[in-house]
Amino acid sequence: MDHVAHSKLTDTWDRYNQVRIAGDKRTANKILVDYIALLKQQDEQEIKIFVDHICSLTLEIDDKIIANNGTEVSDRDTRIQHPLFKEIILPVLKKQYQKGSPKHIKWIGQLEQFFYSDNTTTNTFLKELNISEYFEARYFFEKSFALDNSQKTLSLLLNRIAKDINYYVHELPTVVLAEPEFLEKELEIFRLYLQQFDNKNIWEVSLSEWELIAKHWKLHVAAKDEYGDFEDYLKANGIKFF
Repeated sequence: MDHVAHSKLTDTWDRYNQVRIAGDKRTANKILVDYIALLKQQDEQEIKIFVDHICSLTLEIDDKIIANNGTEVSDRDTRIQHPLFKEIILPVLKKQYQKGSPKHIKWIGQLEQFFYSDNTTTNTFLKELNISEYFEARYFFEKSFALDNSQKTLSLLLNRIAKDINYYVHELPTVVLAEPEFLEKELEIFRLYLQQFDNKNIWEVSLSEWELIAKHWKLHVAAKDEYGDFEDYLKANGIKFF
């Protein structure tokens, strides 16, 4: 990239962020369109350098999944917005997925918010990668971890599985939103990954509680004719989870 192009890109990007943080969304969005057009004029390697830089800034610092558009995200000095994701970041992620880059595959999972908010783009992306299922961040974390056994990726994976399990049990004490066999399988998968995690102790309490829930949910389903709902079973047997 020549000096003039580099300066123009840098100036446009800085101006976009300044205007965005100041709260002028309309003007910021117009500047972002200009920036994307300028960036598309650069060669493939320059675009990848930008993608790696912005994803590192937004995803590697705290190793979180971008899951909302709240002020925690919008007020950051650097932010990924959907046009940038769709037109610049996604093509790079697709190519790096095909090359088997664990870092980029992990980033796909961390960017789940963008995939959930644009079904057409997501379906096209998955089809191009020969993934027949719906988008699931967990799939990408598992694939990334299988490639490099990163503890950071494993932490993301455990948190994502935990989020699923917590969803299954969030209507307690009335019901568990999963069949007993399925819940047991999820816990088995969680335990297998947890064995490879350096900070196992942070999950001890949650895992013990999930295992107790799974045990009694299975017993309740097997004897459901003897009780009303799960809450009746728990009361009859003097069991409290909380």
